[in-house]
Amino acid sequence: MATLTFQKILSNLSSNANVQKLVENFSQLSSELKKKEAELKKIFDQKKDEKIAVALKKYKDVIKTLNTSERKLEKEVSSAISQIKKSADSVEKNIVLYRKKAVAQANKIEKTLFAAKKKTSKKAATKTTKKVARKAAPSKTSKKATSKKSV
Repeated sequence: MATLTFQKILSNLSSNANVQKLVENFSQLSSELKKKEAELKKIFDQKKDEKIAVALKKYKDVIKTLNTSERKLEKEVSSAISQIKKSADSVEKNIVLYRKKAVAQANKIEKTLFAAKKKTSKKAATKTTKKVARKAAPSKTSKKATSKKSV
């Protein structure tokens, strides 16, 4: 029974002109909303694609800049390392050269000191032997012959 009553109410409503206009208006609004939804989706998709393209371009630019900076940094580091190596080689050569000079100077000083010690010890030995010899032998006086030259 309830279904029969319900069907009668529906048939009465569907035959009413105002209800039919209302249904038409709802269907029209529904189709317009679907059209607007499609348009908005296109616009959002286009904007999204544009934003993605802009973001991708910025990303590529940043990557390019980073790669360029990395190459420059690698060049600077390699040149700094080569300069340090050259400097280290130079320092090593200078150390070897200065060591040779120092050894040569030390040898020269040692020879000079040993020669000075030998001279002082020889002088001391000769002085003592001369003193002993002088005391033992009487001193002789020698007369020198002087000659006069005529003018």
